[in-house]
Order: sequence, then structure tokens, then C-alpha cells
Amino acid sequence: MGSRYIEIFCREAEEHLASLQSGLLVLERNPSRMSLLHELLRNAHTMKGSARMVGLADISAITHTMEEQLKGMERGERAVDAQAIDLLLKGADAVALITAALAKGEAPNLDVERFIAEYEKGEAVRPVQADSRETQAEHMSETVRANVKTLDALVNLVGEMIINKKRLEAKLVPLKEIAGASPPGLQQQLLEFRRELEEDVLYLDYLIQELHGKAMGLRMLPVRSISDGFDRLVRDLAQQLGKEVRLETAGQGIEMDRVLLEGLKPMLIHLLTNAVCHGIEGPDERVAAGKTRQGVVSVNARHEGSLVVVEVRDDGRGMDAQRIRDAALARGVIDQREAELLTDEEALYLTLRPGFSTADIVTDVSGRGVGMDVVKKNIERVKGNLALATEVGLWSQVTLQLPLTLSVIEALIVDCGGETFALPINYVEEILKVRPRDISTLGANEVIKVRGATTPFYTLSSVLGLPQREAAENAPVAAVVLKLCDQRIACTVDAHLGNSEVVVKGLGRQFKNVRFVFGATIMGDGNPALILNVPDLFEAFSSGSRAAARSDGEQLKKKVYRVLVVDDSITTRTMEQSILVTHGFAVVTAVSGEDALEKSEAGSFDLIISDVEMPGMNGFELTRALRAAERYRETPIIIVSSLSRDEDKRQALQAGAQAYIVKGAFDQGMLLETVETLLG
Repeated sequence: MGSRYIEIFCREAEEHLASLQSGLLVLERNPSRMSLLHELLRNAHTMKGSARMVGLADISAITHTMEEQLKGMERGERAVDAQAIDLLLKGADAVALITAALAKGEAPNLDVERFIAEYEKGEAVRPVQADSRETQAEHMSETVRANVKTLDALVNLVGEMIINKKRLEAKLVPLKEIAGASPPGLQQQLLEFRRELEEDVLYLDYLIQELHGKAMGLRMLPVRSISDGFDRLVRDLAQQLGKEVRLETAGQGIEMDRVLLEGLKPMLIHLLTNAVCHGIEGPDERVAAGKTRQGVVSVNARHEGSLVVVEVRDDGRGMDAQRIRDAALARGVIDQREAELLTDEEALYLTLRPGFSTADIVTDVSGRGVGMDVVKKNIERVKGNLALATEVGLWSQVTLQLPLTLSVIEALIVDCGGETFALPINYVEEILKVRPRDISTLGANEVIKVRGATTPFYTLSSVLGLPQREAAENAPVAAVVLKLCDQRIACTVDAHLGNSEVVVKGLGRQFKNVRFVFGATIMGDGNPALILNVPDLFEAFSSGSRAAARSDGEQLKKKVYRVLVVDDSITTRTMEQSILVTHGFAVVTAVSGEDALEKSEAGSFDLIISDVEMPGMNGFELTRALRAAERYRETPIIIVSSLSRDEDKRQALQAGAQAYIVKGAFDQGMLLETVETLLG
């Protein structure tokens, strides 16, 4: 059968699979909806017939078994329960896996005969899921496919028109001055010419706005184009953890630049996983707290000015500020002095620090100990901001603020060190004038009061390496208050030049790693202005503060951590040793539990990594033995095993391990992130 027909089938199958995935989840919550059951039956039946037409026997066979199961439900011979829905979802996953492989011209990694045999017994193992929803937005009605480079070029050209319009506007100012200074006859002609030019610029502005809106519309996609799989994600996670959770969504039609959507998706996946794993309680715990057995996680999107605001909220146990402080202290994320100074609201934002986690055990589900810092890095990458809020025992909420697009942004224009810079407006809290008497000293740093809050005070030109303008004695200086998450800083500039919509121009690959800037724009006078990367400024100012706080000549020496790797497989031992040594750890290996105990008594280790199934003493027994020794009572222990059952993970936790990595899902990044998290 020709590849053209296979491609057509794959597109059709994507639509039916999307309907099956979402419909089955709705049916699970509403088992008596016969109209929905009939619609799902039609999806399976149509896919079966289409697969037969193009000679895809494997897909035809799988959809046939699904069709028979759905018919049994329709006739009342089979129960419509979680187990039955799970089986149908596994069937849809298998079809998605095959169609994804077909689309790439590859052979699917699935033994279909075995899958069907197990499916008919009700024992099918979920295949590796292929996401059939990635291109769903491309198949919406009244849409056409367009080359992304063409769209980018179109938006770029519109940007050039905006810049040119600004240059025309700038020329109106000197023209007005010339008209005012000319002889009466010539003056009248110039005034008339200026009025006509103003009308032309006004009309050009209208045309550009219309064209820009249409061009951006081609690059915009609705939030639902990335969220269609979230129902399934929440359901599967809840089932795996023995919880009951419902996902609610609103504002899914809100549109954003596709580039920003690509950045938003991993953030939402992480936040939903976090909400189900750490926020929502188990059914019995919820009932004991006077709540319903089923928890609710919601994702709401809305427009707010030139921003898109996305809120992820759960009605779980909330965020305990004191527990967060204690965990941050235990992991070395903060010291005792900083812990005492933090308010409860500020303590919430410790979860954004690298290496932070309150999880008792790190697993592949809970994010391997990689905390909210992943979300913070992603939000900074797309020039957005976030806020945290909670009420202990009742709810938690993460609010993401993102620009609609990165091609044109609203910015505050400032003059600093003889250069013009643009600051993205979503980071600007306020602008003010600061008098010398308003500035005080706290430790080694200068601070000012902003609406009653003590705020670090810096000079922008100093961090950018620019000459500082000498201000007249006792004269006020211009300053900008910037906000990033829970942090605020005030920094001096030479002058505020007002707000402006600026076209973001990339700096090219050669400037990819330049600090403090992420783009440039062209101003009305034709001169360029650099767009500052505010997260870089916060990092520079905070690291400068830490450096200033150290005594002169004091150097921080990086500790070399000693790690014991225990595994009877030479391949695993060598691989783990190589990964750790390459990243600066001192590693000793042991071939068995007994060997590990001898080496742990002879030396001292900061962390231990162990297999489970070994000759003689297994990994759980080794962990218990190490915990019985005073020296290793608090030492982090990671279990790396091919055993993937929840029971094995629970046994590891009971034995005293802090992390559990499944070998089947193992990669070196996972091991390193877990090691660095546990060592703080």
C-alpha cells in the first residue's frame, strides 16, 4: 500500500485516538453515558475498518479486541469500571505506538500477538505510550499547514515595519521645530506637510497593527493543544499512587505563541505531577481531614493585560512553611541565620532553590528529587514570572505569568552608563527617585525602604561594567524596582525614558552565551538598545552580596565527596563509577553487601549507592545494617535496581534509603541529579 495512504490513515487515527483517550476518561467518571459509549465504539470500529483497507493487520486486530470489549459494555455484559477503562487505554496506547512508528517509517517495538493474547485475558501491559496529540492542532478545521521558517520570516518583516514606523515618528519632532523657525509662507507649507505626514504615519500604524495581529495569529496556538494529555497523566499517576484525583481545566482556548507553549508544557507536566504526588492526600487521609475522597487539581488560563496567566491549584495538604525551612536547612540549601530571617511567605520560595526537596524518598515518579527549580529555570527562559500561595491543610497554588509572544514585548526604556537599555515590563514593579538620605547600610550592602519593605539597592551600571555618572550632592537618583518570584531589588539608572513596545531581535549564535542580555531592538532614532535579561541581574546581584559578606581573602574550597558504589555487575559498577568520577566525586566500589560493609568500616563515605539483588546480603539488608551503625545513620543511600514495583520502593524506604532509581529508566543525568540533591 502506498505511503500516501498510510500517511492519511495515520492522520485519521490520531483524531480517533484523541477522541478515545479523552472519551474513556469521561466515561470512567460517567459510566452510564450510553451515548458516549456508542461514540467510542464508533471510533474503534472506524479505525478497524480503515486499518484493514490499508493492510495494517496489527492495528486492525487490536482495535477489533477493543471493539468487542466496548460492545460487551454496551450490552451490559461487561462492567464499566476503572479496570475496564485501563484495559481500553492500553489498547489505545498500543495503536498510538504503532501509528507513531509508521509515521517515522520505523518498525514498532511491540509484540502484537502477545499483546492481544494478554489483552483478551485482561492482563495487557501498558506499552510505551506514543503521544498522538502533538500535532492535533494542525488538523483543526479551516487551517492550513505552513512552514515555521516562513512564519518566522513574516513576523520578522512585520517587526521591521514597526521599527521603520518608529523612525518616521521620530522625524516628526525635528520637522515641527523646523516649521516653527521658518518664514511665514514656508512655515504654512511645512505645517501642512507635517499634518499629512502625521496622518500617513497614523494610517501606517493601523495597517501594521492589523498585519502584526494576523501574522502572530499564524504562530498562535490554543493552550488545549498542549493540555489534551493532562487528564491521562493525572489519572495514571493517581492510580499508581493509590489516590483519587480529578483534573479540572478552564481557559483552554487562550492562545499563545507556539514557542512559549513549547516552554509551558514541561512546566505544567512538572506542576501537575507535583500536585498529585505531594499535594493531594490519600483517600483515607482526606476523609479523616473532613474532605471528599477525591482530590481536585485545576489548570486555569486567562489573559491579564499583555500577559497570559496560568494557575495550577490543588485542594491538598498545602505547603508547610516550617517543614520547608527544616528541609532546606537539612539539605544545606540555607543556613540557620537565613532560616530565622525568612517569613512564612518567603520560605515557600525555598522550593525554587536547586537541590530542594521535602520528599522522604526520591523516585522516578516524584521527579527524582529535582524540585521546583526546574519550573523556575523554564519560566526565566521564556521571560516570565511566577508566584506561590498556600493555606496549610487546604490548598496550594502556583501562578505562572508569561508574555503572549517573545517577538514584541512591552518594555521600560532606561539610560545607563551612556547606553540605552530595555527592561521587560513584567519584571518592573515600580520606578522611583531615591535621595541619599533614603539609603542605609545592612551588613556589606546598601538598602532602601520600598513601601515599608527593606530592599537591596544596587547600581545597574556597576554590574554591567559601564562608567558611573557622578550625581550632584544630595540630588535624587532615578531607580527601578525589579521583581523576580519573591525577590525584589532596586537599582539605579541615569534616567527613565518611558514605556515602549519593542521588537525583539535575536543577537545571533555568536552572542548566545552573552550574560545580562537576551536580545536587542532598534529605537526610533535608528540606534540599537539591548534588552536586559533580568534573571541574570538578580543572580549577579545576589552572588555579589554573598561575595561581599565573606571576609577578605577567605576562599570557599569545594569538598570532594566520597561515594561507595555496591553492585555485583561489573558493567553497572564501572558505568556508575565512571559517571561519578567524571563529575568530581571520589568513588570506591564493592562487589557485594558483605564487601560493602567491610569497606564502610575501613573508610568513611558521604553517600552510598547500592543494587538490591546480589549474592548473599541484598541491598535492603545492607541498608538496614548501615543504618544500625552510628557513622552511617544519616548518610544518604540510593538504591539502583531493576525491580520497579511500588512494593520494592516501599521496602527501600522502610530500610532507610532516600532514593530509588529503576535501572530500566536509568540515565546518567538522573543519577547525578539525585546524588547532587541528596548531598545538597
